[in-house]
Amino acid sequence: MPILITILILFLTALTLLLLRLFRPDFRYSWLLAVAGAFLAWLSLFFWQLDMPLVLSLPPWEPAFLFSDPPLLLADHLSWAYAFSLVTLALGTLLTAVARENFPSVPAWAGTLSLSGIGILAILADNPLTLVLAWTAIDLVELVTLLGSVHGKELRERVVIAFTMRVLGSGFLLWAGLVSAAAGTSLNFVAAPKQAGIYMLIAAGLRMGVLPIHLPFKTESALRQGYGTMLRLTSAASSLILLARIPFSSLHSPLIPYILGLVTLAALYSSWMWVRATNTLDARPYWQLGMGSLALAATLRANPVGSVAWGVALILGGGMLFLSSLHNKWLNRLLLLGILSMAALPITLTATAWESQVSSWWGFLPPLLLAHALLLSGYFRHARRAEKKEFKTQNPFARLMYPLGISVFLFALFLLGFWGWQGAFSIGIWFFGAGVILLMFLLIWLRPRVRALNPLQAHWIKPDTERSFHRLYSAFWGLYYFLRNLSRQISNILESDGGILWALLFIILFASLLSGGIR
Repeated sequence: MPILITILILFLTALTLLLLRLFRPDFRYSWLLAVAGAFLAWLSLFFWQLDMPLVLSLPPWEPAFLFSDPPLLLADHLSWAYAFSLVTLALGTLLTAVARENFPSVPAWAGTLSLSGIGILAILADNPLTLVLAWTAIDLVELVTLLGSVHGKELRERVVIAFTMRVLGSGFLLWAGLVSAAAGTSLNFVAAPKQAGIYMLIAAGLRMGVLPIHLPFKTESALRQGYGTMLRLTSAASSLILLARIPFSSLHSPLIPYILGLVTLAALYSSWMWVRATNTLDARPYWQLGMGSLALAATLRANPVGSVAWGVALILGGGMLFLSSLHNKWLNRLLLLGILSMAALPITLTATAWESQVSSWWGFLPPLLLAHALLLSGYFRHARRAEKKEFKTQNPFARLMYPLGISVFLFALFLLGFWGWQGAFSIGIWFFGAGVILLMFLLIWLRPRVRALNPLQAHWIKPDTERSFHRLYSAFWGLYYFLRNLSRQISNILESDGGILWALLFIILFASLLSGGIR
């Protein structure tokens, strides 16, 4: 019942906002209603703690031989941390909306609340069927949003291809469920067989939200910063929860060390690009990929609690940074204070991040620690960026609500270090965190002194940032366009007047091959 109450509050508030927008367009308290709904949902999450784990079973599907398990929602101490971070993100997005250019924006507020509700459904999913249903809803919302915000054939093609990749990730998760069913086990995350683990990893990787490289909100930066941040991080959270659900017993494979090596390279690359990026919103995918890689590495070390810690830090730390748009000395200090909760220090959110149940990963530790330090040093630089608006130029109402929206993220970051989930109040491997902090300060000190650490804009040759930002991505698109044109040419040939002759030629060649095999 508590699960249902939280989800209903979010969806009913969003529906009420849309109805008021339709029938009472002059209603003046839409923002207050949206914030009240998000705050009530946020408070309701604390009542989950009274009787966890919570289970909500939905009606079973037919036929029973194909869907042996009904859609099921499970709230435990791991999923609660993700749910709490998502609702905190929604509340912070609405509170900071008063300082954005598109205020008021009722559809964006309703979308923020709806995304939070759908994200909770994905996070609480206890079997592949439930998770795929929630993923599909998020994919459709993202597809409609992006198609409505971009112009041009090429951008629309990229949106559709990105949607296809996410659907492919859902397909791999269903395949893992079928593998479980073929092995005679239940279609859930608890008893996944050995063969299913690799498919779950592929599904999570395809759905990390890295492609396309950023949301194409070119026409309205305020929408990209508010609703766009909510959409991006909800998609990431719904994928990262799968990493915490994969049983380590299903990941016993000789390929795991090689996968961990690739994950380490991804963490180094993304953290390096994050620390050198000049625009925070453009660099958002690098933050997601870097923190997501650390979460995936924790899963490969049989540390689901550490994986959740990295994922929640991605959402709360990233949300606090990406939603900040006003320049103020004290607000900047609040952002920098959030670094402490993401540094793997004792009794912080990420205290358990570097724990491991296997001994074969220690060779990857130095580059992973370096990636962590690069992410934090980049966070330090982006928190002090100069393109923010001045806090004093805002109206008194915005100057009151905006700091509250930033503070709610900081409160959640430090609360999860002490209470609420399985990784709370943990000492962890504290000397790793201390080493990362020292390395972070060293990188900050070296940045103005070492040219390689400077942002790309600082070089004497002004680079084409858009092209360099998408260099690797464009290579994949070139291959896609080549294969598409090749298939189109083949189709044109076969469908033209000479198509019958080509068909006869293929039949003759096929018959000759068969006759040769018979002889």
